[in-house]
Amino acid sequence: MMNEPNRLDNLIWPDNVTIFYPTDEIKLIKETIWPYEDGPIKKYMEESNTDTRFTYTSGKYFSTNHHAFLFAPGEYKNCDFEVGYYVQVVGLGASADDVRFTGNKSGPFVESLNKNLPYVESGTTIERSGAGLSLDTVWRSAENFSIKAEQGLMWAVSQGAPLRRVSVDAGDLHLWDSGFASGGFIANVHVEHKIFLGGQQQYFGRHLELARSEIDPFEPTVNGDGFSVVLTGCTGEGVPNDTSGGTNTKSVVIEETPKVRVEKPFIVLNDKKRWELHVPNPHFGDDSVTGPHLSVLSPKEIRSFTSVKVVGPRIHSKDVFDVFRYNTIDDADMRKTEEMQTALDEGKDLIICPGEYFLNRSLVVKNSDQVILGLGLPSLIAPQDGSPCIRVIANTPGVRIAGLMIEASMLKLTPTTGTKNADGVKSLIDFGESDVEDDGDEQNPGVLSDIFTRVGGSNLNRNNVTTDVMVRIHSGNVIGDNLWLWHADRVRLGIDEGPNNSRLFPLYHHVQEGECRVKTALEVNGNDVKMYGLFCEYTTENQMVWKGSNGSAVLLDGKGGIEKKVLHNEGKDVDEENKYPGFVELGMPYSFGRNLSNDSFIFGSKVMFGSKEN
Repeated sequence: MMNEPNRLDNLIWPDNVTIFYPTDEIKLIKETIWPYEDGPIKKYMEESNTDTRFTYTSGKYFSTNHHAFLFAPGEYKNCDFEVGYYVQVVGLGASADDVRFTGNKSGPFVESLNKNLPYVESGTTIERSGAGLSLDTVWRSAENFSIKAEQGLMWAVSQGAPLRRVSVDAGDLHLWDSGFASGGFIANVHVEHKIFLGGQQQYFGRHLELARSEIDPFEPTVNGDGFSVVLTGCTGEGVPNDTSGGTNTKSVVIEETPKVRVEKPFIVLNDKKRWELHVPNPHFGDDSVTGPHLSVLSPKEIRSFTSVKVVGPRIHSKDVFDVFRYNTIDDADMRKTEEMQTALDEGKDLIICPGEYFLNRSLVVKNSDQVILGLGLPSLIAPQDGSPCIRVIANTPGVRIAGLMIEASMLKLTPTTGTKNADGVKSLIDFGESDVEDDGDEQNPGVLSDIFTRVGGSNLNRNNVTTDVMVRIHSGNVIGDNLWLWHADRVRLGIDEGPNNSRLFPLYHHVQEGECRVKTALEVNGNDVKMYGLFCEYTTENQMVWKGSNGSAVLLDGKGGIEKKVLHNEGKDVDEENKYPGFVELGMPYSFGRNLSNDSFIFGSKVMFGSKEN
C-alpha cells in the first residue's frame, strides 16, 4: 500500500486518499477501510429472533470525515468491504475490467442501515423490525471496476450514491436489502444476471447492458410499495418492456435512444505508473448513445497530470461543534480558495480531494473544456455573501463539473467578495451568467455529473444557513447527469442535544419552519438543457423553475415539504391519474412547487419543457 510520489508529476496525494495495489495483503486493505465504514454495531438482538445480529448504522450521516480509496489495476480476491458515508471507491484502470474483485464475496457493498431499530407505527419508515433502512444510505459512490465474485454486488442506496462504469459479471446486482430505499442512480453498467429492486421507490438506470433474456431483470417489491423505474439508452435481451405498473409491480418506462450522452471524467494510473485524466467525448445519435462504454476503446481525450492541479484540504480541519470558528473564514481558507482559482486561471483541470473547502469567493471557470472533478465527495461550502461556489462564465463550452457536494454557508452581511451574482440572487452553482446571453455549443455541451447540493446538514447554525436557489443554469446546451438538490429535512444534533422528533428522526434534529431556508432547487433559463436523473427535494417555494425552451428531463423526482403541493403547468393542475406519465409536453414557463397534490412524485421517461424537441 503506497501513497508514493508520481514518477512523472511528483504528485503526493493527501492522507485521506489511499491507493491499494494487488500485491497488498487483503487483510490490511480491509483493516484500512474498516474505520470509514458506517459505524457497525457488532451485537444487537432482533425483536423477532434471539440470534445475535450485526448492522451498520447511520451515525455518520453528517460526518465531516471524507475519504477516497483508489484501487490500482489487478485482481483482489475475497476483498469485501462496506462503502461508508463520504467515501468513494475508484478503480484506476482505463477499462472497468482492469480492476477485478474475485472469489466468493468480494468488492464494495452497501447494506441497509439501522437494522437494530424497531418498526414504530407512524414513526420511522422502517418496514418491519430487523429490516433496517436504505433511505439513509446516501453520500457515497463507487466506479470503474468489475465484480466477478459469486455473491455479486449489493448496492442498497438512495440518492447521492451513484454506481458508475461497473461490470457485474457474476452473481446478481442487488439494489435493495430488505428495507425501503429511494432514488438510486446507476450509469454505464453491465449486468450479466439479475437486478433486484425490491423496496426502491424510484430508480434511474442510464446506459446499462442487461445481458440475459431468460432472467427478469426487475424483481417486484413484495408489498407493492415500489414506484417507478426509468431506463434510458439500455441494451441487451434483458431490457424489460414499458409498463404502467400495478399491484405488486413497478412502473417501468424506457427511453431507447437518447440524443446525446456524455460520461463523467475519471482518473487512470497507466502501465508506466503515471496519472492520467480521461475525459470521454460526447456521443450523438448513433449506436454509441446506447449501452455501456467500459472499454479502453471508448473515444476520449487523455490528459497528462502536468496540466492537472490536485488540491487537498486544509491541514487542520475545523471543529463543527465550535460554531463560531466553523463559520469563520480564516487565512487557511483564503489560501486554499486562491490555490484553486489560480489553477483554473492557468487553464489547468482541477481535482479536488476529499475534505471540506470553505470558500471566501466563487471559483470562476472561464476556459473552455475545463474539468473540475471531485474525489471522495469533497464539500465546497459557499462564500458567506451569497456568491455561488462555482460560476461558469457565459460562452465557455465543454466545461465538466463532477463529483462534488455543494453546501450553503452561514450568511454574513460583510465582507462582500466581488463575486456575487449580477441579479442579486443567492445561489450555490451558476452555470452561465444571468445578464449574458449564451446558447451554448450543441456539439460540446457543458456537463454537471454527480452534483449533490444541500442547505443544512453539518452546520449547527440553522437560522442563517441559507440561499435562494441551489443550481441556476443560464447557458444553453448543458447536461445534468445525476443531480440531488436537497433542502435538509434533518440536521446534525449539537452536543447534549436531543432529537425534537424522536419518532421520525431519532438521531437528528428535524428541521422546522424558518431553519435552513432555500426557495428553489433548480432554475433553468438556458435552452436545450437536458437532465438525466434530477432529484429536487423539500424547498420552500418552487422545487424547480424551468424557463428555457426545448429542454427535457429523464426521471424527474420531486419531494415536497410539510405543506401539500400541486404541480403547475401554466396555472393548470396535472390530473392525479397522470401522476407517472411516460411522456409529457409542457409549455414554458414551467414550475412545480408550493401546491403539489401529494408530497412526492416521479415523472416517467421524458418530460419536455418549452417547444417540442425535433
